[in-house]
Amino acid sequence: MNPGSQRRSRTAALVVMIPGALLTVAPIFGPLRYTLNYVADFIAERPQPMRTPDISFFVELLALIACPIGLLMLAISLFFFIRSGRPLAPRA
Repeated sequence: MNPGSQRRSRTAALVVMIPGALLTVAPIFGPLRYTLNYVADFIAERPQPMRTPDISFFVELLALIACPIGLLMLAISLFFFIRSGRPLAPRA
């Protein structure tokens, strides 16, 4: 692998790593506590108010669904980033 393609490979892995990390930590932002309480009440079949949940519930639910996808993207790109940093064969 020549140095130019190695640099491109590392850059591509780094570019994919950033959104993967952001998707992984996405559930931390926002009112996650309220979302988890709402979901727990729904699963426990407690009486729910008849109003529709606010938009933050749907945003946090989407973030909880996207979190494993981001973690997978982060792990795969980190693997390729580390793999592209070391030489394939010793030079003679």
